[in-house]
Amino acid sequence: MRIAAVAVIAALLVWRFRQAEGSFANFVFTCFLTGALYAGLAVLTRRLLAPLVGLTAFIAVIYATSYVKYQATTFVLHAWDFVYYFGAWGEIASWWSGRPLALAIAITGLVLLFVGTWLVWRREPATIARTLSLPVCALLIGATVYTAQARGERPHMLFNFPDWHWSSFLISFEESFEAIRRGGLIEAAPQNAPHPFVRSACTPATKPPHIILIHEESVGPPSLFPQIKYDPALDSLFKSFDGQMHKMRVETFGGGSWLTESSVLLGLSSQFFGGMKHFIQFFTAGHLRDTLPFALRDCGYRTTMFYPAFKGFFGNAKFFETIGLDEIFDRKAQGAKTDWESDRFYFDNAIAEIGRHVGQSKKPLFVYIQTMSAHWPYDIAFQPKIEVPGGGPGTPPQISEYLRRLAMARIDYDHLKAELAQRFPNEQFLIVQYGDHHAMPVAELYGYKDQDDVKDMTFAPDSPAMTTYYGVDGVNYTPPPLPQIDVVDVGYLGAILLEEARLPMPASWRERLRLMNVCGGRYYDCPKRDEVLAFHRRLIDSGLLPKY
Repeated sequence: MRIAAVAVIAALLVWRFRQAEGSFANFVFTCFLTGALYAGLAVLTRRLLAPLVGLTAFIAVIYATSYVKYQATTFVLHAWDFVYYFGAWGEIASWWSGRPLALAIAITGLVLLFVGTWLVWRREPATIARTLSLPVCALLIGATVYTAQARGERPHMLFNFPDWHWSSFLISFEESFEAIRRGGLIEAAPQNAPHPFVRSACTPATKPPHIILIHEESVGPPSLFPQIKYDPALDSLFKSFDGQMHKMRVETFGGGSWLTESSVLLGLSSQFFGGMKHFIQFFTAGHLRDTLPFALRDCGYRTTMFYPAFKGFFGNAKFFETIGLDEIFDRKAQGAKTDWESDRFYFDNAIAEIGRHVGQSKKPLFVYIQTMSAHWPYDIAFQPKIEVPGGGPGTPPQISEYLRRLAMARIDYDHLKAELAQRFPNEQFLIVQYGDHHAMPVAELYGYKDQDDVKDMTFAPDSPAMTTYYGVDGVNYTPPPLPQIDVVDVGYLGAILLEEARLPMPASWRERLRLMNVCGGRYYDCPKRDEVLAFHRRLIDSGLLPKY
């Protein structure tokens, strides 16, 4: 009877995993990992049915909780949630509101976990010999390790998948333990900082320029790749007011824009967050006091963002709303039909808002614009009726399409500058733009194929594949000279922006500029790593950055 019950429950679990745990490779991995957990419990208890009832009930609770969390935040359950949400019972309770079925499953699972397991435990004798259960457990652990390798690295957007609830929860323990081992979300010096940062008032001597920061999605200078044949007119998109192209080292390729976005807004390297780097925005939301928008607000700026997706994409709504942005114009607010519009669409929306602002307020305005025209996919033509040059003869088709989009981006950027000059002759503008990462077709230049997954691509930090650019322009405004450093890491861009605007800087941002010069433009692999880690410790001890 026990064996029959075990077989039925195991079959139901396998069926559920096949339905809800993604790819076949991940399904197999999930089955073996769950089997190893069950075998471990059998070794400890010397029982067959009781540990399986308890484990199954626990899985049901995880599925229900992960489901309601995803519905509320677009993120499935992560082991770090036990740290992040500790004490936030009101927010956790709000997840379950209006989801009675999930609540019923969770309550039933909890009852089975404690009451059901206890009843089965009382009736089931401990008869399983460890000489049998131990070898089985060892075999299942070995199979788990093997299938984990066959499964490969997890997709970087795994925790935004509306399923994979159980396996993603289990694998999240590895990076959570890593964070505990290093002492927090971000790596920092272990000792207390002797001199916490003190926030000071920002009172510009004269009215500062309006600032437009442009996140150029999937854009990088083609001049970094001599084998690409392209229209040289494209080069003007990547040059600053001084006629030079300034290179910027990023920390992602082909995707993961939020890593670059986080580095720019927080003035940090995502690499110092280790395996938690893809969750910077989620797990720091509401606990940050040292962001670029906050620094600008302290200087009297109204801060706005023009975002191409719905603002809840990748669970980042709370992040954007708590880092100092006064208003977020997302896809819905901008009236976009899709999240793949031309750069001019976003620029024109921003220009219209600038017009409303200067007509009603004397405050300087910060506008953060994210574009999408150069985003994947590249096997179809973006706005095919627009005739612009692509790649030269022999250029791979997807690279040629990508170059078309860069040509359109250059035209739209010139349009932005011309409109600002014409419509606001009495206003000063500082424009800072940057490429968040290179587009996927660039991987072809390194021998990768169309079918290769970005998670399987590796590039050296100094590779052109990890180098994009930042550009600085002025409209009715002449910025100060830019840093004469060959390549600047993305974490320093916010400090450069503040300096280019001639704003009185908070001490923490002045320290970033000092580190930039001490480290020769490097952040994560700064030769004086101890100084960077001490800087992180000062941020934490100053209450500007959360430890956990």
